[in-house]
Amino acid sequence: MGARIKAAYESAGLNRSEFVRALGVAYSTVLHWEKDKTRPNADNLKRISEVTGLTTAALLGTERPEPSSTRPALIRFLNTPLGRSCTGEERSFLSGLDFGGVAPTVESYHAALLAHRLADQTNP
Repeated sequence: MGARIKAAYESAGLNRSEFVRALGVAYSTVLHWEKDKTRPNADNLKRISEVTGLTTAALLGTERPEPSSTRPALIRFLNTPLGRSCTGEERSFLSGLDFGGVAPTVESYHAALLAHRLADQTNP
């Protein structure tokens, strides 16, 4: 599984440091995953999926990897200061957005997150 995780973040255009920041885990945690010393828990597996655009099944090796078409812009957004501050729920929200066939941009994810946060504040 470690090799699949490393291949996933590299194919997403991230180096290990960027991947660590996007996930919000310790650098050593990712090293342990890559060396198959430990495995990500369910929450981390879901976050890896969101960051890399691969399904959890692909990361587990039970299906062929097929990256999401929205992955590049989402990954770039998650590596911005605002993107790194996202909670797990916000990452799920962003990864589930449908842009109606239009290619999303970093700016569109930025706007969507701010709108989502504003809606949460006005609807407690």
